[in-house]
Amino acid sequence: MSRKNTPVGFRLLVVAGALALRGPLLLSAQPAAAPSAAAAAPAPLVVQASTPTATIGSIYTVEKLRDPFGHGGGGGAGTAAAKLFSPDDFNIHNLSLRGIMKDASSDYALLSDPEFGVTFILRKGKLYDSKNKTVPGVTGRIDVKQKTVDLVTLDKDVQVFRLGEEEEKK
Repeated sequence: MSRKNTPVGFRLLVVAGALALRGPLLLSAQPAAAPSAAAAAPAPLVVQASTPTATIGSIYTVEKLRDPFGHGGGGGAGTAAAKLFSPDDFNIHNLSLRGIMKDASSDYALLSDPEFGVTFILRKGKLYDSKNKTVPGVTGRIDVKQKTVDLVTLDKDVQVFRLGEEEEKK
C-alpha cells in the first residue's frame, strides 16, 4: 500500500501511537542541567524490576518434559527411579527398537534400554549414547523398507530388531 492510498485517519493513528510510545520516555527523562566542568557525564538511569529475574532453568525445567521413550508416558521422575547406567552394563540384547526415521542425509534408529532408561541412536552405522558419544565396538545397519535394524558387536554378536515386534509379543 502506497502513501497515497493510505487513509488519513490510519496515518494519524500511527503517528499518535508513535507519540504515545515516546511520551513516557520524554516525561521520565531528567531535565538537562547547565553544563559545568565538574559534571561532564550524565547520571545513568536505574531500572528496578518488581519481580525477580527469570532464568532459563526456572522456565524450562526438565521435570516438566515427558520422555517419549519411557513406559506409560512417564516423565523425568520415571527415569530418576531407573538404575544408573554404566558402559559395562551395555548389552545389545537388552535394547528395544523404538523408531526409525529418515532425513535427507541419513537414516536414524532410536533404541532404548528399558532396564536403565537410556536412549541410543544408530546413525550412519554407529551407535551413539544420550551424550552423543559413540558406543565402542558396536556397529549397525538400518533397513527402512523392511523396518529392521541389525546391531553387531566386535565379537560378531548380532541382534536383529524389527519395528513393532515388541508390541506383537504382548
